[in-house]
Amino acid sequence: MKSRSIDKSYNAIEKCLQILSMFSLDKSQFSIKEICDQLNFNVSTAYRILSTLEDYGYVSRLKNKEYVVGTQALYLSAIYTQSNHLEQIRPIVDRIRDISGETASFFVEEDNMRICLYRAHSRDEIRHNIEQGSRLELNRGGAGRIILAYGKRKNDKKGFYKEIRDKGYYLSINEHNAALFALAVPVVSNSGKFVGSITVSGPISRFDDEKKETHLNLLQDQLKNIVMP
Repeated sequence: MKSRSIDKSYNAIEKCLQILSMFSLDKSQFSIKEICDQLNFNVSTAYRILSTLEDYGYVSRLKNKEYVVGTQALYLSAIYTQSNHLEQIRPIVDRIRDISGETASFFVEEDNMRICLYRAHSRDEIRHNIEQGSRLELNRGGAGRIILAYGKRKNDKKGFYKEIRDKGYYLSINEHNAALFALAVPVVSNSGKFVGSITVSGPISRFDDEKKETHLNLLQDQLKNIVMP
């Protein structure tokens, strides 16, 4: 009897997470019908779960009866920001964007993917657009290569990632996108713990050897402003 009760609890938690996972930058509100259709829930189940989520502030119901993410998500975001050093990282990424004129981003690893935790878009109309929260593969792109090089992976028979660590940066050209470059450096705490990667990226038409040196010097100079235990 106890086992069935536990199974039901897990099932309810999973359904809550399935609903919350539907919300995205592309679609931020849903009707109960859309939720039922996409997740194959019956109306009574969906309504019960949404009511619980609403009581706890994780969703809110609009006047048109559609649901959006609630204010509790903002509180969790603030906790996440603090735990991932974003209060320090944000002004540095903004400064890198302002000085370089290109998009600057901060990535961390999660579930064998690289996640963009913060980005400051270039103010140029032609730029590298990447949204916060984007999940990208590790084996392509500047930040992904840095994460693989400085992470806990041991498989490096050809010494590819050792070379990245020796240089202290990785330059990606035509790797993730044929029209873009990305220059990435590691963010490391005072105790030597790898935290993530900051990148400068933009159109390859605005990049050459001189820009490489300028951007690299900028990145390395701004890393000195990061103080983490």
